[in-house]
Amino acid sequence: MVDTKRLLDRVEVLETRGELPADIEGLAYDSRKVRPGTCFVALRGTRTDGHRFLSSAESAGATVAVVEEIPPDGSLPCVRVRDTLATMPLLAAEFFGHPARDMTLAGFTGTNGKTSSTYLLEAIWAAADIPSAVIGTIQYRWKDRTYKAPNTTPLALDLHELLHEIRQDGVRHVAMEVSSHGLRLHRVDGLLFRAACFTNLSPEHLDFHRDLEDYGEAKAVLFESHLEAGGTGVINTDDPHGLNLFARLAGDRRLSFGLEPGVDVTAEDIRLSQEETVFVLKTPNWSQKLRSPLVGEHNLRNMLGAAGMGIGLGLLEEAIVGGLEAETIAPGRLEPIDNSRGARILVDFAHTPDGLLQVLKSLSALPHRRIITVFGCGGDRDRSKRPVMGGIAQRYSDLAILTSDNPRTEDPVGILEEVAAGMSEGEGSYEIVADRRGAIARGLDLVEEGDILLVAGKGHETMQILGTKLHDFDDRAVVREILAETDGEAGAAEEEKP
Repeated sequence: MVDTKRLLDRVEVLETRGELPADIEGLAYDSRKVRPGTCFVALRGTRTDGHRFLSSAESAGATVAVVEEIPPDGSLPCVRVRDTLATMPLLAAEFFGHPARDMTLAGFTGTNGKTSSTYLLEAIWAAADIPSAVIGTIQYRWKDRTYKAPNTTPLALDLHELLHEIRQDGVRHVAMEVSSHGLRLHRVDGLLFRAACFTNLSPEHLDFHRDLEDYGEAKAVLFESHLEAGGTGVINTDDPHGLNLFARLAGDRRLSFGLEPGVDVTAEDIRLSQEETVFVLKTPNWSQKLRSPLVGEHNLRNMLGAAGMGIGLGLLEEAIVGGLEAETIAPGRLEPIDNSRGARILVDFAHTPDGLLQVLKSLSALPHRRIITVFGCGGDRDRSKRPVMGGIAQRYSDLAILTSDNPRTEDPVGILEEVAAGMSEGEGSYEIVADRRGAIARGLDLVEEGDILLVAGKGHETMQILGTKLHDFDDRAVVREILAETDGEAGAAEEEKP
């Protein structure tokens, strides 16, 4: 319970209607979650408008609503503000007792690499014997608690409630993926980060942002508005957008990382294989050889960024090296699938042109016989990336098998035809198998010893969206099921031989 006057203390109230309650028992932006004594926040979204549900909220027990427009009828007391979305972080922080004030927040933003990087920092904190939480694309988790993540960066109300629970459990360190949506839609308003990492930038979410420049400026907000006094920006300056961002930060508030000369955190004497990555980690104050189970150059960059974050957070060399050497593979991020064929079978979330390019370039640099790639593009999303991804898959694969990702309401075959439009004669071959399970089975039928089979696009996801319905589908589970069926049958046939 929170005193209403205190709850509204930092809010610019334009006008009120009715007698406001003395206390607030809860906050909600979804009328279905309203309980007696709740303050309902009416948000305007792209698909619906919370103002339409004021009567539902009142019937469920709401005692006041925060609105942008007071309705002409109804008896529910209302508080009018300019922007309910921007007001919600103020209400949530006050209601949950400003949980982030005594926490160490570490933020990761960029098109690719955020999830793996949060897992790496979690491992570094673990090596330093510091309990931590992870908030990101796959899940929100700490100690023995795990929640499925509906959003990469939760809405402000959900985020403050989450931080409140984390703090109550005695955890004070949080690694968080901070999306451009989260930054633009006020989800992290009022939060300050001890360190923030920029991984990279490539075209994505251009259905939300005006263009790539607007997308990049959204990412820059994390560093220019959300760093603590004395906080550190850790920037991939191999990326041109990162180089620009680095130049905008004060010299005592930044660390660069990458593989180009002259950066603060880099790698030397690099040895890449299908099983591990060995390199010398060089930082401004120390160097150390280490061996990581993560593979590929893109993962090497993630490790450099995580090392930079460790330095920015004041962690010791032993913890940084120990964390990077730990068995830390984020679900669906080049996740290996055990098999008896002598092949490397990997499932990855790469679903953007740059994501697919970085993964395939990394795999191409490893010793291998052939690379077979199974991938697709989502429906009802940016169509311009489809032929680009087709060209990338063809260029870096000996065989590309085009298949459905999440077609949603589009014709799956039509999507694949647009992907194939970026593929040319005379380069790597390709096939079209619209059914995703059939395409994975085809890849497994062809893979042999020494090959790399990459199943890309869905990674950790456990559902496929066909039309408007969700269907159970986990690439990792499907690969294992098919391997069990085919390898089991092969083993049985071998035993029957005289």
